[in-house]
Amino acid sequence: MEYQAEHGVEPTAEELSAHLAQHGIYGRGGKPVSLANLRRYFLPSRVYNVWAEHRTAVENPAADAVAQHCAAQGITGQYNKPITNAYITEHADEFERRWQALIHHHAGAQH
Repeated sequence: MEYQAEHGVEPTAEELSAHLAQHGIYGRGGKPVSLANLRRYFLPSRVYNVWAEHRTAVENPAADAVAQHCAAQGITGQYNKPITNAYITEHADEFERRWQALIHHHAGAQH
């Protein structure tokens, strides 16, 4: 999200790897995080960012609204298939855990 705020666009896996390395975040062996590793988490991260945008407005974001927002932003799954309501619902608990962890992290950082 820091990269996106700075550059105005989502990073590619290559750009994110370089950005992380510039901020002292490395993968195995002290090398930049591998592109294969980043790609594994890239889609859930992108969908989470959309879900989190909705979460700032409502406690339980509607899966169909999040899926439509993903489509509007060109976020698709494997083979360019649309993100489905089922995908959002399947990951909703994980997204909420991440949301809560980040809220607590940011609240702690402000003290």
